[in-house]
Amino acid sequence: MSIHSKMDILDENDNIVYKVVSKALSIYDKTHIMDANDNEIAYIHAKAISIHQVHYVEMTSGKKFEVKVKLGHPFKNQLEIKELGWKIEGEFAAHNYSIMNEKGDVIANAHIKWFSLHNIYYVDILDESQKELIIAAYIVLEHMLANNESADADISATQN
Repeated sequence: MSIHSKMDILDENDNIVYKVVSKALSIYDKTHIMDANDNEIAYIHAKAISIHQVHYVEMTSGKKFEVKVKLGHPFKNQLEIKELGWKIEGEFAAHNYSIMNEKGDVIANAHIKWFSLHNIYYVDILDESQKELIIAAYIVLEHMLANNESADADISATQN
């Protein structure tokens, strides 16, 4: 279940390029990604009841893809997005990873800024033609990591 949240995605000059809004109290983890003019570019939602963590992405361009982690296969620092032919690899727990296309070329790198008052993340997009798909994939992975961290915290709290 998600609670309402907002996030702005800024360019290197601190201009808003994308806005991310997650719906308040949604069991489907509904998220909308809009450009700076509030035009939706992607809609993301989670499968409500599943033994897998599954997120579906519907781009306004018509492309669709899903990202899932199978039960018993926790994040092992590699995910595939089969519909796009992409792999995401790196240190997920440290929010430090790369997105590669079907040829194995790195098309984006993501990392967290350490030692900041707020969570600040950087995404270096190396293939501008894939920018909106990269942003959508990035948002999905960060949602999955947050869900994983939340589940780990719940397990830890019940064990104490």
